This record gives sequence, C-alpha cells and structure tokens, in this order.
Amino acid sequence: MASKNKLAKNLIKNYVFFSITTGMIIFLLLVIFNYRLLNEFGDSDFTKLKASEIVQQNYVDIQSEAIEKVHGWIEILDDHLRVIYVKGEKQDIFLSYTEKEINRQFYDLDDNLYHATLAPFKTKDGRTFYCFVKIPKKYLSTSFQFSHESKGFISIFWKFLLQTLALCFLLFIINVYIHSIWTAGKITSPLRYISEGIRNIANGQFYKRLHFKSNYELQQLQEQFNIMAEKLEEAEMEKKQLEESKQRMLVDISHDLKTPITSIQGYIEALQRGLITDEKKKKSTLDLIHTKTKLVTSLIEDVFELSKLESPDYPFTKERSDMTEFIRQMAIEFYYSFKEKNINFHVDIPEEEIIISFNHKLLYRAVSNILSNALTYNPAGTSVLFQLKEENTYVRISVIDNGIGISDSLKEKIFEPFVRGDQSRKSDGGTGLGLTISKNIIKKHGGQIELDTSMGNTVFQIILFK
Repeated sequence: MASKNKLAKNLIKNYVFFSITTGMIIFLLLVIFNYRLLNEFGDSDFTKLKASEIVQQNYVDIQSEAIEKVHGWIEILDDHLRVIYVKGEKQDIFLSYTEKEINRQFYDLDDNLYHATLAPFKTKDGRTFYCFVKIPKKYLSTSFQFSHESKGFISIFWKFLLQTLALCFLLFIINVYIHSIWTAGKITSPLRYISEGIRNIANGQFYKRLHFKSNYELQQLQEQFNIMAEKLEEAEMEKKQLEESKQRMLVDISHDLKTPITSIQGYIEALQRGLITDEKKKKSTLDLIHTKTKLVTSLIEDVFELSKLESPDYPFTKERSDMTEFIRQMAIEFYYSFKEKNINFHVDIPEEEIIISFNHKLLYRAVSNILSNALTYNPAGTSVLFQLKEENTYVRISVIDNGIGISDSLKEKIFEPFVRGDQSRKSDGGTGLGLTISKNIIKKHGGQIELDTSMGNTVFQIILFK
C-alpha cells in the first residue's frame, strides 16, 4: 500500500507541475498574442471607426482606411442633409435624408443593417456639414462597460470573478485527483500482477504466467517475465530429471556392483571351505572371480570418468589434427575384431586431409564406445559402416549397422546412464555407461551426437564443428 500511495503522490505532483507549466505557457502565449495585437492595431487608424474620431474640415482628406477595411463608407452631408461626397464603397441608395430618416439610422432595430455615427463640422465658409459613417453590423459588435462611477456593479463583477476562480480551482483539484488515481490505477494494477508473479516464482510456482492488459512497456515486461518463468520451469524440470537420474544411477551402480561382488564372495567362501576340490574347477572359479573383479573395476572407472566429464572444472584441451587419419587408425584397430566375429566391416573415409580441433584421447573413447556396442550386441553376418564426411561447417562421423536394432522405447533414453541396447544382457562385461560418456565427450567438444533409426538401420552420428 505504501508503494501505491507513493506512486499516486508522484503522479499527482507530476500532473500538477504539468498543468501549471501548461497554464503558464498558455498565459504567456496569450500575453504575447495580446501584445502583438495591440502593437499592430492599438495605435493605428484601425480603431478610428466613429465619425467624431475622423471628422475634419477638409473632408476630402478624411482617413477612411479603417472604415473601408470593415466594408464601411463615409458620407458628407450638407446643411440640407444631401449627400455631396462619398468616400468608400456606398452600399445603400440614399442620396439625401430627412431628419426622421437620419434618426432612424440610430434605432436599435434588427432591420437596421448598419452601425451609424454622425458628427457635425464647420466648413471654411461657416456652413454646418455632417460626417456620416456607416459600417455593416456583421463586421462590428456593440458592448457596454461600467465606468468607475458604478461601484455597485464593480463589486458584483469582482464577486462573480472570485466565485468563478474558486470554482475553477475546485474543478482543477478534482480533475487532478481523478486523473492521478486513474493513471495510478493503470500502472499499479499491472504492477500488482507482476508482484504476485514474483511471489509465485519465489514460492517455486514456475508454471504460473502473467495475463493482463496494459501499455506497450508493461506488456513487454509481462512477455519477458513469462519467458523467464518458462525458462525457470524448464530448469526446474531439468533439475528434477537430473536428480531422478542421479538417484536412479546410484541404484543402478549399487545393483551392478552388488551382483558381481556377491558372486565373488560366494566363490571365495566356497574355496575357503574346501567345497571345490577339483583343480580344474578351482581354476575355473578363479577365472570367474577375475572376470567379476575386472567388471567391478571397469564400472568404477567408468563412473569416475563420467563424474569427471560432468564437472565444469574438468581440464579439456583440443589440438588441430587430421581427422581423416584419426578415423583411419581406428578403423584399422577395430577391423580384426569385427572380422573375428564374422561381421562385415566397411569403411568410407575421404582421401584428403580434414584438419579440425579435437581431443584425441577423449574422442577415441567416444567413438570406440559406439563401435564396441556395434561389435558386442550384433550377431554374425551384420554389416557395419564406419563413415567420415566433411560438410561446409562441420564433419560427421557415422556408425551404421543393420543388426538387431534399438526399440523406440529405448531410443529416447539410450544416452542415459546404465541403459543397454540389449536389456537381457546384464553380465556381458558392459557397464551401461559407454554412450553416456560418449555424449558428454562430444558435448565437451561443442558438438552433437544422435541416434537415427528411421530408415530401418541403427545410425549413430557425431557432428563436430570446424
């Protein structure tokens, strides 16, 4: 509430300041306008519209410019009220007047089309002539003013003026208040929604969004707030998924360690109690113990390697080298392993050099994990293609096979820890961390790794940008 009052007060102050400055500007402009008007017309002949102001003995030289500007004219009447001289454009038909007709020109009647003024003057020979001025009413208006003798009227005037000023001030205050409250409402209502949204974010309710109508700036703020809330919601979901993944990983590690360790304990206990006396069986048992310990060691090493890769402090360096030669050496190394299992191993590598930056040791681990899976899980007679292609901005390493394939349900989580392509094979020496490690290695390189089974084959692709 304090913030709302503060905002309302500021708006009132701003509006008052705006109103006062606007009034001052208008007043100043009126003063300037009045000054220019008076300067232009105040001392000029424009105000000389009455016969008494312009009459002179030499009537030919009478100044008629101001009268003619308002489409009036001057008539000079002799002592018999005959028109003997006209200055300006005469608009009636009178060439002489009777006293009654002269008097009628001054009647306040609607059918009288002209304002008339009459002033007598003496000619050089002593005769009495008249200066008669006529101006169309549509160009002039008459008004009455109180003189300084009319004190009662003056007091009434000041009373009305003060009442009017008081009413004006009251209406101004009401206008300021209504305008300020209305303006404050247009701002504080969206701010109230925003405050509520921030409170929801603070309480972990990232799924809630802002929905209000306001001006452009606050609408932009609403859009950015909703984008932030959406990203926070995604981050929270990723965090939960990561926690669930870590929890599942701990369970899987416990399970995968418990199984071989339990077997090792059983075999050792049998040997200690002398339950195995035959030398061949003893040797076979020791070989099984050795195999199980290797599996435990491999699992621990993979977990340790994965934890290092996921650490932001992991020392990671790259050097520029020939990717073609790197893939060629790996193909040679795996060729005989595929041949021994009777798997058709094909290599598609360009002849020219492809120089990019990569970490030899880690990239070897990432690619060998994929090749090892193709070798381990596919039966004899499978065809495996090991391919390297160069594009404009990246190189693509592909391992393609037409073997047992990967189900759609497994495809979505194949890169998660402890997921195996063949779920029925838990004791084949694999740790289920190979593809997870490969994904983290490629991520360290700033590249991408993906699985595509849309064409019927199993296609692992690694993209490294140049």
